[in-house]
Amino acid sequence: MKKTQKKLIALAIAGIVSTPVWAQSSIQLYGVADAFFKYGQWMGDDTAGIDDGGLAGSRIGFRGEEALGSGLKAVFVLEQGVNLDTGKSCCMSGADDRYNGGSQTFARQAYVGLKGSFGQVALGRQYAPGYFIDDYDALLSATASPQSWLSLLGNLTITPNSPARWNNSVTYNGTFQSVTFNAIYSAGNQEIDRKNGSDYQDDDKYGLALRYDNGPLKVGAIYQGVKFSKQNVADGYAAGDETQKEWFLGASYNFGMATLAGSYQQGRDVMGRKDLDVDLWQIGVIVPVGAGNIHVAYGGEKIDRVRGFTDHEYKPKSFSLAYTHAFSKRTTGYLGYTKIDYDDMTWGDAHKLGQTGYDESRTGKVDDTDLFFVGMSHSF
Repeated sequence: MKKTQKKLIALAIAGIVSTPVWAQSSIQLYGVADAFFKYGQWMGDDTAGIDDGGLAGSRIGFRGEEALGSGLKAVFVLEQGVNLDTGKSCCMSGADDRYNGGSQTFARQAYVGLKGSFGQVALGRQYAPGYFIDDYDALLSATASPQSWLSLLGNLTITPNSPARWNNSVTYNGTFQSVTFNAIYSAGNQEIDRKNGSDYQDDDKYGLALRYDNGPLKVGAIYQGVKFSKQNVADGYAAGDETQKEWFLGASYNFGMATLAGSYQQGRDVMGRKDLDVDLWQIGVIVPVGAGNIHVAYGGEKIDRVRGFTDHEYKPKSFSLAYTHAFSKRTTGYLGYTKIDYDDMTWGDAHKLGQTGYDESRTGKVDDTDLFFVGMSHSF
């Protein structure tokens, strides 16, 4: 009996001692489950079936913070992408796969940092400023967005996709009234000099962003740089040793009856290849209809011709029309259509740009993409 009483007293004391700790810290489980049915053609190939992440990439994550006193907090995020069509994890980019072995657990984000009135400083695998451009996109950076499609085609890192997730990075994010400042430096995947002559700085990346958000008006400016060398370019695609330099300007304005959004961006010496320059623009409108919205967007891209590519300047274009319906604050249904015209791009040049697909002669033209889709997204 006495032993039981002692155990109860010990447990009570432990509970009292630990209460202040729990009161100052918290851990949250969150995520997105998003899947859609697609039907049509992808780069000329017939396709039909289930795919993941029509509005937002499916994921499961943990975020937490602990109050350290004097307004300072310790924070962390561990976030894993999930493909609902297969149940597998996702979201590593090709370059990360080549230089880093192991599983793809928490490949979307994984960081720890400090937050206070000064903003937040964090270390780990994190989003570059160019990932957050949905405020200037009528398709809200959804899979069907012309900006999303075309930025991937042009190998730009200012994109709402995996090329804007960077390993071994330190970030600063601060919001002061209507102005937000973001900065990132990534050591890339090579952190030591190698005997074959490659430099540990060959794949460093950096980025800056300044955003203004006040009432109906939102404006953003972003700059990012990615160092390349002939040793760290994938599979010999347009190998170069220049620094890829990108800038982006975007804006949106909510008129009440509709929101107009658009952006313009440039990439210079893309993939480290001198004079491989890419220009991309897009514009669109969001029109509220009851509990839903109609989204329309159109975009175009110019990919300059360079040595090693077919002597042709490509000007692909993309158009998307979608409807989203809010069933609740956390559940949204959507449907729509998207088209991409590749401007007679050859399969040989498509492969040099890192696009997947197959044409034995590589002289054949890439056919248009025409996709219809319908799906559902749920956040928790």
